[in-house]
Amino acid sequence: MTKIPAQLGPLKLVQKIGVGRHCQVWEAVDEGSGQRAAVKVVVPEAAADSTQRKRLEYELKVAHAVRHPMIIRIDRFSDEGGLPHLVMELYPHPNLKQQIAAGVAPLAARVPRIVLELAMALDHMHARGWVHRDVKPDNVLAAADGQLKLIDLAIAARAAGPIGRLFGGRGRAQGSHSYMPPEQIRGLPVDARADIYALGCTIFELLAGRPPFTAANHNDLLNKHVSAAAPAVEVINSHASAGISRLIRQMLAKKPAARPASMQEVIGRLREIHFFH
Repeated sequence: MTKIPAQLGPLKLVQKIGVGRHCQVWEAVDEGSGQRAAVKVVVPEAAADSTQRKRLEYELKVAHAVRHPMIIRIDRFSDEGGLPHLVMELYPHPNLKQQIAAGVAPLAARVPRIVLELAMALDHMHARGWVHRDVKPDNVLAAADGQLKLIDLAIAARAAGPIGRLFGGRGRAQGSHSYMPPEQIRGLPVDARADIYALGCTIFELLAGRPPFTAANHNDLLNKHVSAAAPAVEVINSHASAGISRLIRQMLAKKPAARPASMQEVIGRLREIHFFH
């Protein structure tokens, strides 16, 4: 793979902090202002692909539509230095997937705040007509006190209204296999309840150390989301309360209508229950 240059316009790239199929994320310093930033840059091999440029421009559009303290701020798109890139707020904390890998016990004290703030960030998106569609521990950066930033708005979509849900055609399923609700797997139009399902998977993983469904291959995993009952989280983590277990089960209902009706409802219930006994 061709190396990304150390300089993109005024930005000096300091260290790589994330890697995707077509993009890398770097910590950078603006040599004009001295400010630190995160830079999501298309790798040189994909730089000529107009699709990658459009994806970054789309992510900027979504970010500007859903500005919120708990959603990562994206400042601008640029192609200085010959590579399309986004200049973003730097939030120098590990994602939840990395933190879960170190064990769920050290996370326990922060879990209620993490989950509530994540639900609030998603509710803000939903109130503005957007569905994130890729809620998962990898896309949540969390500080030591539990304060977080929701990241990666690349596949966010406008929420389907009642007509779209009834008559919308099937599209290509997009998202992360361990967290996708059945309707998203089928490529159907989705609304806020898709994010409610994915948040339920994320809460389960924060408590159990693994997603609710695992399988040897992608097809088996997707089939479990569509047809298998989710395991009870308290079987894996005996400290999990009956209240949080009931909420997770409802959030993971196969039919959207059986889930909580809105993220507002989820937030209300999160504020009423204890996560652990």
